[in-house]
Amino acid sequence: MESDSRITQVADLSLAVGICLLLAFEVLAFGGVPASAIFILEVGAALLLMIWAVRGITLRRVEITPCSLFTPVLLFAGLVAAQLLLNRSAYWYATWQKALLWAAYGVLFFLSTQCFRRGAWLRWFGIAFTAFGFLVAMFSIAQEFVGNGKIYWVVTNQGGAAFFGPYANHAHYAGLMEMLVPFPLVLAMAGFSPVPMRVLYSFSAVIMGSTIFLSKSRGGVLAFAVEVGVLAILSARGRQRRRQATLLGLFCLLLIFWLMLVPPSGLWERFMQLHDPRASRVTMVADSLRMVRQRPLLGWGFGTFPVVYPSFRSFYTDFTVNAAHNDFVELAVETGLLGFALMFAFIYLLYRTGMRAVEHWRHDPRASTALSALVGCTGLIAHSFFDFNLQVPANAALFFALAAVATASIFGGGASTADSEVP
Repeated sequence: MESDSRITQVADLSLAVGICLLLAFEVLAFGGVPASAIFILEVGAALLLMIWAVRGITLRRVEITPCSLFTPVLLFAGLVAAQLLLNRSAYWYATWQKALLWAAYGVLFFLSTQCFRRGAWLRWFGIAFTAFGFLVAMFSIAQEFVGNGKIYWVVTNQGGAAFFGPYANHAHYAGLMEMLVPFPLVLAMAGFSPVPMRVLYSFSAVIMGSTIFLSKSRGGVLAFAVEVGVLAILSARGRQRRRQATLLGLFCLLLIFWLMLVPPSGLWERFMQLHDPRASRVTMVADSLRMVRQRPLLGWGFGTFPVVYPSFRSFYTDFTVNAAHNDFVELAVETGLLGFALMFAFIYLLYRTGMRAVEHWRHDPRASTALSALVGCTGLIAHSFFDFNLQVPANAALFFALAAVATASIFGGGASTADSEVP
């Protein structure tokens, strides 16, 4: 019995650390965009799944914690499998490649639901990604002000877009921080941490939030505003609403003060230049909707947007349009209305389940981490209306891990709300 308990602890620790390290590596590896980073993500997810399977075989029992989000995920996998098996893809190889990548996301999502269902693991997840986000933000600020025009001071950005931090595209960096900023911000607003720690969390949140503005991503700033609005609404509920509103207002004032010291030059000008003379994002969406009308049920094939879109493009450009700049529209193009409906079901279940998990976030470390994850998902979902963060491996993998964290405590038996020690 003691041996089984030891095996369980070692396997759970290996899974928790492995998931966090893999997610962090993908961020640092230029957002996981290079083929080598995608390979490591897929192999890493497979190895972690093997650890989970060996754990079950060794203990002679397979424990699967249920999650309501499993249903749309499995149905979506079946939809993509149907595209491949029925040869309904405009480019079979592209669909196969993207299916493998999203299978890795699915594995990480599944393992996160199984691993981060205990209060202690959830709390350490939030602390780990607070520290990681702060370090990435500090590096990004240093690179912005004393950089030499290269990522890591070494790598020349070949994509043509403005880079920021370890990402070749500044908007995708903003997507990362949208998911990470809620962790220190919620921890600072919650009431269970000592005052010195809450001051440290507040400082981390200000630094991390400021880099969204410094990246000069318009969609990132708007998505961050949505996150603050969601937290304001949640803070207005309950007996301590005045204190929570004061803390959130103080965070906003500190952020403004910091941005006055390190102003994001050119951000306002970018908001004034909403129309791109080469190609409007509204035009791309309109073209994409014509693609949906031609194949409304199963779409053109998962991952085939860059291949099919030139035939529908209504403007001239020398650049390759590799995404619709709207993740929801692109999903409808590639997987049809069936895929779009499954995506809507996933988001609906995420919020329906997640809101049940965050009820006592002011006093429960597990609920506060779930709230941070849910708000982080909200930021990326809002940003997805203007950009294609879910096409970036590091951001997509982190999004699905956060979706698991936001809902895991509802289904896990785990530790009590007072649990704060590593098992």
